[in-house]
Amino acid sequence: MSREQQAVARARKAFETGRSKSLDHRIRQLKNLQKLFVEKQSVISDAIKKDLNKSVLGTQLYETLGLEGEINLAINKLKEWAAPRPVEKNLVTISDTLYIKPQPLGVVLIIGAWNYPWAVTIQPLIGAIAAGNAAVVKPSEVCVHTSKVMEDLLPLYIDKELYPVVTGGVSETQELLRQRFDHIFYTGNSIVAKLIMEAASKYLTPVTLELGGKSPCYIDKNCDITIACRRVAWGKYTNCGQTCIAPDYILCEPSIQDRVIAEVKKAIKEFYTDNPKTCPDYGRIINQRHFKRIMNMLDDSTVAVGGDNEESDCYIAPTVLRDVKPEAKVMQEEIFGPLLPILSVNGLDEAIKFINKGEKPLALYVFSSDKKVINRMTEETSSGGLLANDCLVHFSVSSLPFGGVGNSGMGCYHGKFGFDQLSHLRGCLIKQLKMEGVNSMRYPPHTLKKLGWARFFIMKNVDLGWIGRMALLAVLAVVAAVVLQNYLH
Repeated sequence: MSREQQAVARARKAFETGRSKSLDHRIRQLKNLQKLFVEKQSVISDAIKKDLNKSVLGTQLYETLGLEGEINLAINKLKEWAAPRPVEKNLVTISDTLYIKPQPLGVVLIIGAWNYPWAVTIQPLIGAIAAGNAAVVKPSEVCVHTSKVMEDLLPLYIDKELYPVVTGGVSETQELLRQRFDHIFYTGNSIVAKLIMEAASKYLTPVTLELGGKSPCYIDKNCDITIACRRVAWGKYTNCGQTCIAPDYILCEPSIQDRVIAEVKKAIKEFYTDNPKTCPDYGRIINQRHFKRIMNMLDDSTVAVGGDNEESDCYIAPTVLRDVKPEAKVMQEEIFGPLLPILSVNGLDEAIKFINKGEKPLALYVFSSDKKVINRMTEETSSGGLLANDCLVHFSVSSLPFGGVGNSGMGCYHGKFGFDQLSHLRGCLIKQLKMEGVNSMRYPPHTLKKLGWARFFIMKNVDLGWIGRMALLAVLAVVAAVVLQNYLH
C-alpha cells in the first residue's frame, strides 16, 4: 500500500469512528489550528520568505491574519451553521416538520496552490473541519520550504489521523487522485482542473475548483484616477502579481491612458521605492520556469514603466505596458506576474463587449464615480466576483462567497459558504400518520375533483404565525373530513 493510500485509509478509518462529527471536537480542532498561527508565526514566515521572498509583515497580512479571522468566525458560528434550518411550508405541509440538516460529506481531498500556500490550503481545511469531515491535505510542492513546514506542524496541532498531510509532486498527486474521496477541493489552473475532474468522475466525486483567468479592470474617465491607480497598483503588484484575482489588464479610453500610466508609476514608487528590487515588501517570481514564461510575454509589447529583470534572482520589476493589442502575447493567458497591460477602448460599451468575448474571469474590477457605469458592468457581464472602486479586498469578506464561474472555477467558499460547500445539505420532512383525508387526494383512483383540491393546496403559499397555523390546522381538519366524506369518493 502506497503512502498516499495509507493516508487516505487512516483518514477514512478515523472518520468512521464518528469523532469528527462532534461539535466539541470540531471547535477544539479549530482552536488548536488557531494556536498554531500564534505560536509558529516565525517558522511560517521564514519558510515563505525562502519560497516567495515575502516579508514577515506581508505574510501575516496576506496569509495568516485572514485565516485567524476565518477560524474565529467558524468557532463562534459553528453551532448556528450546524443546526437544523427550518424552511417554508405550503398548505400540504403545514402540519409537518421541514428542515435542512447539514451533514459531513466524509473524506475531503484538499490540493493547495503555491502563490499563497497557507491561505489557499488552510482556508478550505477550516471549512472541512467545521463541517465535520476528515481531510487529506496536499500542499503545493512548488513551495518547498512551506510544504515541509506544513507537513511538520499540522500533525502537532490537529488530529493527525483525521487530517493527514501528504507532500510530494505530480506522481504523489496522481496517486491521491486514484483514491476514493467524498469531495475534492482544488486551487490552481484550469489545465490541471480538467485532470482532477476526470479523476473525480470515476467515483462521481463532487469537486470545488478555485481557478483564475484574466481578471479585467475598467477605469472610467469619470473617477478619481489617482486613487483608482493606487488601488490597482496595490492589487496588481502584491505578491509580485502572483494572485489569482489580481487585475490582469486595464481597459480605459485613449484620452486617459497617459494619466493612468503616470499615476500607476507614482504608486509603484510610493509602495516599493525607486528600486523595488531592494524593497522588503516586493516579492519574487516563484521559480525560473515562471520567470521565463512571464518574460516571453513582453516580446511584442511596449514597456511604459519598469521592465527591469534579473533571472538569477527571479526578479521582474513592476511593469506597465501601453497600447497593448488584443492579439499580443500578454493577452493570450493569465499573466500571474507583475506585468500590467493597458488596452484602449472607446467607452463602456466597447469595454463590456471586450470582456464578454473572453472566458468568464474570477474577478472583475470597475472604477467609476457613476453608479450607472457600475450597474451596467454588474448586469451585463459575468465573473466569479465583482468589485467596484477597489481590488482584491472582496477575498477577505467572509459574508461573500468566493469562487469562480465557467472557466474560472465552480463552487465557492469562505465563512458559511465554505461550511455549506463541504456539507451535504440534507432535506428532511417529518410527517405524522394523521390528516389522511388531505392525503387521499393523491391516491388512486384519480379524479378531476382530486386534482382541483391538490392544485388548491399546492399553489397556496402561507406565511402565518403559530396562532395562525393552529387555526388553519383546525380548519384543515374539518376540510379534510368533508373532502374525504363528500368529494373524494
